[in-house]
Amino acid sequence: MDLDQLRKVIEIFESSSLSELEIEEKGTRFRLAKRGAQEIEVKKEKAPHLKRKRGAQKIETEKEELVAVRSPLVGTFYMAPSPDEDPFVEVGDEVNAGETLCIIEAMKVMNEITSEIKGTVREILVGNGHPVEYDQKLFLIEET
Repeated sequence: MDLDQLRKVIEIFESSSLSELEIEEKGTRFRLAKRGAQEIEVKKEKAPHLKRKRGAQKIETEKEELVAVRSPLVGTFYMAPSPDEDPFVEVGDEVNAGETLCIIEAMKVMNEITSEIKGTVREILVGNGHPVEYDQKLFLIEET
């Protein structure tokens, strides 16, 4: 398979709903895989003291146990499904397990990041449109 053919296969794979693809041709093997929202790792961490001002809201927590939602992939963080729509969540919002928190765009694929727990969003740690790294903290949620 030449380089142009491989590029076309990658483009098709990126725009498809496939999560994994393996091709073998003339003794050469290619494997492509996407990481999805189902692979989000949730870790509990202690936050000794947090202060954040967002609009008119001021949130203070003292020695609360907060759950950090981390990025499962490298990409661009988006708070809303499109620029002209409201954000999925804001600080102070109650969320349920499975509810979409944000979108991370990676290689032209929009990956919905969902909450693994029921709780209250206490802090949003990334700005809209900013790049995120693998395992970077995105949200702090107080479990209810």
